[in-house]
Amino acid sequence: MGSLWVITNIALMALAAYVAYPFICSITAGLLNGTILSIIVVARASDRLQAGTTGLLGGVSLSGLRNDGSLIWKATQNLHTFVDQALMAVGIKGNEPIHDLIQQHVLYTAWTGLFVVMASLIAEWVRKSRSEEAGEITRHP
Repeated sequence: MGSLWVITNIALMALAAYVAYPFICSITAGLLNGTILSIIVVARASDRLQAGTTGLLGGVSLSGLRNDGSLIWKATQNLHTFVDQALMAVGIKGNEPIHDLIQQHVLYTAWTGLFVVMASLIAEWVRKSRSEEAGEITRHP
């Protein structure tokens, strides 16, 4: 299943380089990644970890959607530089416009995934709060 997840992400990024609306591929990959990660986090994580993750993700500013030096943008740039150097070390020259396009789509995918995980954690928090509230109402008529 993990291999299928990786292959799907690679296929969506490759498809993004050749379609008229590449943003849709990034959003689709982000939704897929965010859904899978949120299922894991909600199913396996403790309440304390879920609350901490919600707080951590809530602290990530929306200004990071732009390429203004945000943490996620810098991470994608560093990953791009590392991959370029690794490929050049083995004698493979790349196509820089394609690499920049992939870097941009990785950024969109990461932000979409973070948004989905954040939304699912908030939904789980609300669900638990309501169930606890309903439990208190039935105990104290």
